Amino acid sequence: MYGAHVGYLLLYDNKTSFSNDGMTELPGTPDDLYLQRVTQAVTEFGKGIKSASFYPAGHPVLLQAVTKIIQLFEMVPLPEEGLSIDVTKNALLYRDVPLPSGGNKAVIDLNRELYLRRAARIIFLPNLHPDEVVSCLKIITLDPEEIQDAGGLERILLREKVTRIWANRVDYDKLTELLKEEELEEIQPEELTDVPPVALDNPLQDDVPPEEVVTIETLIARIAKETDPSAYRGHIVEFSRLLLAERAERKIEYSTQAITVFVRHIKTPPGGSDEIAGLARLGIKEVVSEELVAHYIGLLKKRGARGREEVDAVLVALEERSVGPLLQALAEEEDLLVRKAIVEIVTRIGSIAVPTILENLTDYRWYMVRNMITVLGTLGMPDLAPHVAATLSHPDLRVKKEAIKALSRIPHPSSVTALCDLCFFPEETVALAATAALSSKKEPEAVVALYRRAAAKLILYPNYRLAHEAIDSLRAIGTDESVTALEKILALRALWSTKKFRAMKFHALRSISKIKSGRSEEVLERARHSTDRSLRIEAERIIARRVT
Repeated sequence: MYGAHVGYLLLYDNKTSFSNDGMTELPGTPDDLYLQRVTQAVTEFGKGIKSASFYPAGHPVLLQAVTKIIQLFEMVPLPEEGLSIDVTKNALLYRDVPLPSGGNKAVIDLNRELYLRRAARIIFLPNLHPDEVVSCLKIITLDPEEIQDAGGLERILLREKVTRIWANRVDYDKLTELLKEEELEEIQPEELTDVPPVALDNPLQDDVPPEEVVTIETLIARIAKETDPSAYRGHIVEFSRLLLAERAERKIEYSTQAITVFVRHIKTPPGGSDEIAGLARLGIKEVVSEELVAHYIGLLKKRGARGREEVDAVLVALEERSVGPLLQALAEEEDLLVRKAIVEIVTRIGSIAVPTILENLTDYRWYMVRNMITVLGTLGMPDLAPHVAATLSHPDLRVKKEAIKALSRIPHPSSVTALCDLCFFPEETVALAATAALSSKKEPEAVVALYRRAAAKLILYPNYRLAHEAIDSLRAIGTDESVTALEKILALRALWSTKKFRAMKFHALRSISKIKSGRSEEVLERARHSTDRSLRIEAERIIARRVT
């Protein structure tokens, strides 16, 4: 289910006597060092839950997290019978001793997640497999109700063939039995075809078909199987009519069932019919209500980054009906993952969301304005650049920095002009953000501003922090004009050639060498014959390194 990266295999090279193979029995009582190692390993395991919920398997961040988890458990080391961590309502216990959290959020969160999923203990066996660690972390992020419906945490771990991490108890016989059961997994019954009516004694009634009672359930089933666009449209109209007569709670239940079908048909329309895909979008708009929008936003908040595909598709299909509630949720939501999910959904809705976003740019709450700017920057529409640039005058620096990030993503002349001006903003963090943002702009105006930023002096010498940032941006631009600007930096003079001043020039020279062009080769060759001895030596070193 959750494949591991091959890089994990490096963990199993060169094991020492302190690895799992060297541990044969558990200490009688946990001493301070052993308890500290157990706490560190469990803490890192808890931190891995957030990475597993956000990143796909094989992602470098998740790879790094799992690598560290296994390394820390090997440092414990794990006993042959496994390291058992008991789960209580308020603490995780190792041999009846609470693991010291010290306000550590990762341990507290892990304790809460395991307790909510009704795990009495979690057991780590020696020789943890990386793919099993990934699977276990992702299983813990599942909804508690989903876990219980599947038979509990231990059942899902066995279903996903996680054999080195156990919930509640280690039962090898049960493992073998359940793995065999999985091969005989119950097959979904095929949809029942209409059964022909039983022949009656009266032959006159043989030709009279029984009258079918049309219900919402039958209409949903018809919509799911329909391939004719005109009949599909008729089913939607009839479904909408019957839905009006239902109670509020039943409306949401039936609407979500129908929307599940519509989402599937938008993605893969029956018979490849684009007309049915369009009708499915219309069907979603037909059944939408404020209560339904609130229901799906509630699901989005509940699931965060997990199980979002259907929820996202519905909220995107609702378009302008969902934009307002989504932006309001964005302003109030504290969970970073949920905020990112909302930004992604509004971005997929696209230009339809822009008017509502622009209305909120004048909101009195700084974080609301910042979130709107984030969405505008993600949309990346050139026409939005003036609106984002207008927010640069906002008194809150956090809004100003977000506007700089947004302008770096929007291709428009006003974006370049605004960022060039902000390179010289008195607040250094703002100037740094603008200087870094210019790396995405290849206009000559951006190159000139970056050179001026690197060469601008504070009394006798440049502001080295800003100068190095400007050099990095010139290297990222990578045009012949940026090579010329970097060469001009090499020619800068100072009253005394200090170590920091020379380091700035060396940085510029190395940046030139990393730009692949004939122009950069010419400049590097000229640096070999420079009157500046330190530049000559650095140029020779760079060329020699290339040869070797």
